Amino acid sequence: MSGTSPRPKESARQPEERIFECKVYYEDTDCMGVVYHANYLKYLERARSEYVEDRLSSVAGYHDSGYFFMVHKLEIVFHAPGRLGDSLVVRTWIENSTRYRVVVRQIILKKGEPRDYLVTATVTLVAVSPEGQLMEIPREFHEL
Repeated sequence: MSGTSPRPKESARQPEERIFECKVYYEDTDCMGVVYHANYLKYLERARSEYVEDRLSSVAGYHDSGYFFMVHKLEIVFHAPGRLGDSLVVRTWIENSTRYRVVVRQIILKKGEPRDYLVTATVTLVAVSPEGQLMEIPREFHEL
């Protein structure tokens, strides 16, 4: 079955944006109670995984079909700090795709404060085979 993508879920026709919520715990912060910059990457990764799970198929399903998604390029801007105890919202959507790349846009903000961005990110993903060879992006990603 390697090389064929898993069957998309029916929810693939829903609106493009996906909302992921998380809370800032002590382990996420530095000594001042501010989210350590590298932890935003974890929030972004979790939100992308949930996006794929909701809109298409499980990430594990893609792995079973021989597709491994890797970050090719990451552009991130830190606008304001998240703090211990904050509830965060990560908005995720696919901005565009090409034969070999998917560009994902993401915004992190405090829950209830939709105009004050904490982080904005543009993440370019590629698909590779189990051997590390570049593969075409599964067609269902282009439909999003």
